[in-house]
Amino acid sequence: MEPTPPARGPGRVIILNGASSSGKSTLAKALQRSLDEPFLYVSSDQFVESGMLPERRDPEGPFSWWYEMRPRFFKGFHRCLPALASAGNDLIVEHIIEFPAWREELSQLLAGFDVFLVGVHCDLGEIDRRERERGDRHIGEGRGHVEVDGIHTFGPYDYELDTSQGVSDALVRSVVTAWRSRGPRRVLTSGGYVPHEMA
Repeated sequence: MEPTPPARGPGRVIILNGASSSGKSTLAKALQRSLDEPFLYVSSDQFVESGMLPERRDPEGPFSWWYEMRPRFFKGFHRCLPALASAGNDLIVEHIIEFPAWREELSQLLAGFDVFLVGVHCDLGEIDRRERERGDRHIGEGRGHVEVDGIHTFGPYDYELDTSQGVSDALVRSVVTAWRSRGPRRVLTSGGYVPHEMA
């Protein structure tokens, strides 16, 4: 017989928004280990690394990455989050919210869920250094997320932190403490947060 866990309602969602190479993956995994309840760790990179995307890239047409495949890919990724959470899974989502429209889309898709949005900041020089050290990133990508895309300018956060010195145990504990002491459930919107009554 298929096991049936007790009903627990929708899952809670912690979103880590920060530039490439800012330490989001390290932070997400550390949070997953530190929280006393099971959280799924979800990122778009996991989808990419699974090999699900076609290798072909064309400058235009259906295989154009920037104009065709990438927008559809991220629309699908965003829609996976409420599907997972509505099944009762708590989530730690690592993401780079690159456009105001993405934040608005997430606000609509996650309306009614308990969402805790964390801004992951890092010194740009340190991001540059990590990119050079990793060797698998385009140099300047992370800096571009901050200086060009303005990923931290689309609205306020529930909590903000700086990973320039790495992801220490104390920093992880600070996120867990902030999450546990959060107020009433709130709804993510493009212009900020709107209070949402507890279910």
